[in-house]
Amino acid sequence: MKRFKKISAGLLLTLGIILLMVPVVVSTRKEATSQDKVDAVGSLIVGIPATFWGVWLALGMYQQEQKEVLEHLQSTFYRLLQDENGRISVLKLAMAAKLPIPVAQEYLDQKAREYDATFEVSEEGKIFYNFRL
Repeated sequence: MKRFKKISAGLLLTLGIILLMVPVVVSTRKEATSQDKVDAVGSLIVGIPATFWGVWLALGMYQQEQKEVLEHLQSTFYRLLQDENGRISVLKLAMAAKLPIPVAQEYLDQKAREYDATFEVSEEGKIFYNFRL
């Protein structure tokens, strides 16, 4: 289903953009006939909905993907909280959730504010977030 939506969004966007280029081309041609102008209006009538539909599908897929990433991150965070007795490092979260370190850092900072976590610096200089369970 996901592949079908991607293909559909791509085709609709491609078709819509091509159809929306027709009026631009017709309006720049001096020798455009009245039939060309009618065709340009027709391509606008079809091109605008096709483009919006393609954008709507693409936006919906993007939002669904972001939701899935957030759900995965939350479940990984809560699992680590339980496994590590409330003590998490940025690197551990980044590795477990397969995220870039800055994203994991931002997420942990947000959760630390939300849950009033404390910080601990090890002798090696690693920062740990301590959440009360």
